[in-house]
Amino acid sequence: MGQIAVNKYLDFRNGKAKHYYNVLGNMNRKNVVIEDFFTGIALDTTNKWAVSVPGSSDSIAISEVSGGSVLMTTGTADNDSCMISSAIIFEPAKNPWFEIDLTITDVTGTALFAGFSDAKSESNNSIAIHYDGDSLTSAASDAAGFVVDADHATSSIMCCTVNDDTDGTADDSGIDWTDGVNYVLRGELNSDGDAVFYLWEADGTKGLTSVGYTASAVTTSDLYCVTVQAMTRANDGANTVRIHSIKAGQDR
Repeated sequence: MGQIAVNKYLDFRNGKAKHYYNVLGNMNRKNVVIEDFFTGIALDTTNKWAVSVPGSSDSIAISEVSGGSVLMTTGTADNDSCMISSAIIFEPAKNPWFEIDLTITDVTGTALFAGFSDAKSESNNSIAIHYDGDSLTSAASDAAGFVVDADHATSSIMCCTVNDDTDGTADDSGIDWTDGVNYVLRGELNSDGDAVFYLWEADGTKGLTSVGYTASAVTTSDLYCVTVQAMTRANDGANTVRIHSIKAGQDR
């Protein structure tokens, strides 16, 4: 049986308008994939997502908007934090990747980590990697992802890693996250533990951009979950992060 390599897209039209068919027939995935557009009536916290809301009045719940979403609402007290995470199943040797589509409502009052971590949650007043008092701080022992933090000197989207409790050198994407803007964040690990980061603006204004690379970013013998973690900053009260989708996968 031969193989066909496709570098762009397969468009299944069958003589109809482009939107008429998605895929006719069953797609049999070879690789491991998590994919959630949060289209359910309620968030599946029994079998799919681990949710931690240790702060005051934090919440993470389905929010019914066009296309589906889950809304993270950070706590009312300064540095209150909350997290949503998958099972810890992603292995660097199998080239794992994540792709997270989200919107931050109030960047000046929020800290965010989105990516891979070796733990599903951290204690309140902390997230996997952040800029506590404008200093790079890692609560996780191993993690790789994107960080935006109101405690940081800028609102730039940072690519951050920690390997066995040693922080990597953060890469500044050069892109400031502004209120209400919807970005897609993508990270990839390889068998050497290297991390590569990409992002793009969901409305197409800013296309796919390579924004960071860290060699030996994480410990290769660990497994990881995909996670989004948010925290209230600047005594700003409750803020929201809207997650439109989380996707992650690895080779079989």
